[in-house]
Amino acid sequence: MRVLVLGGGMVGEGIAYALKDVSEVTIADYSSEKLLRLKKKFGIDTVRVDAFKEPLAPVMKDYDVVSGALPGRLGMKVIREACKAGVDLVDNSFMEEDFYDLEKEVLNAGITVVPDAGIAPGLSNAIVGRIAAEHGYLDNVDIKVGGLPEKNIPPIGYKVVFSPIDTLDEFTRKVQIIRDGKVTETEPGDGLEYFFVNGLGSLEAFYTNGLRSLLRNIKAKNMVEKTVRYRGHIEKMNFLKDIGMMDEAKIDLNGMEVAPKEMLASVFLKNLSFPDIRDILYMEIRVTPAKGSKEIVYTIFDKEDPNTGYTAMTRTTGFTNAAFTRLMTKGMIKEKGIVPPEMVAKDVNNFNEVIDFLGKMGIVVSTAKTS
Repeated sequence: MRVLVLGGGMVGEGIAYALKDVSEVTIADYSSEKLLRLKKKFGIDTVRVDAFKEPLAPVMKDYDVVSGALPGRLGMKVIREACKAGVDLVDNSFMEEDFYDLEKEVLNAGITVVPDAGIAPGLSNAIVGRIAAEHGYLDNVDIKVGGLPEKNIPPIGYKVVFSPIDTLDEFTRKVQIIRDGKVTETEPGDGLEYFFVNGLGSLEAFYTNGLRSLLRNIKAKNMVEKTVRYRGHIEKMNFLKDIGMMDEAKIDLNGMEVAPKEMLASVFLKNLSFPDIRDILYMEIRVTPAKGSKEIVYTIFDKEDPNTGYTAMTRTTGFTNAAFTRLMTKGMIKEKGIVPPEMVAKDVNNFNEVIDFLGKMGIVVSTAKTS
């Protein structure tokens, strides 16, 4: 099966690495320099395309499956272009829009689109979806997840591990959670709690808008998703937001029109990449199927791989996308239309394939039941 990976950044490279021995992979990106490096590294085909300015369907139509790893601002375009090309899509762009708005278009094209196919949303959805498939109505769902530097470093205890503009979006998008069986809107950064994890130390977690399709597809009394950071992070991010550094409206800066949010994202990329400091990915999902039932706990604690150099975020996001893409190439996702990871995981064989694939790639998904 021929797979096109859209985007040759950290996540796209991870997808290609995970699939290169099981599929015929091509990477598409706008950077000729990046494509040349990946071609030499993996011995795979490449194609240059500027996803912001050019149509994608003419490139996509020659492949069996497309794996999307572009910024969230391109998410809806990628789905529309997949429809025009008539090609199945697995995508992990963190788009602000509701991808279900394109469901009719996807169904009319006769294709399957698996959106939000990263670590969270993505693998988190699949885990919750599998538990729901076994137990039905859930009493409580608590998802905590974050990409962190391996130690709490100044100035904000964070290093850039994926698109910085998508990172900042987490602090400006309205958040929806389920409380007492009803969808409730709250602010990003609310619900602040502190906790401790061995090997990481004192952490904090706060609401972000990661539930997305879970709100539609999972029946629960209470369900929340929180981003994990080192303690004190949200206070500093709120300061930046309060002084307007996350505003999207452009301002005049010495005769140039600049959006503060885009400028801050560029500053993050320049000053917070910390190439000499490894990253980790921590995810903890706690689900109580019904009142009085034992709590089911899933955890992932992944670190940058010193052998490949791939970051924990590259591994957990890229390899999860690759796992869902592999399901698509094997014909294991039967449904057409918009099929988020929680719906894919309703089939226990699909879920097990994803977990097994991640295990072979060195990502351990641990599970337990509390007393």
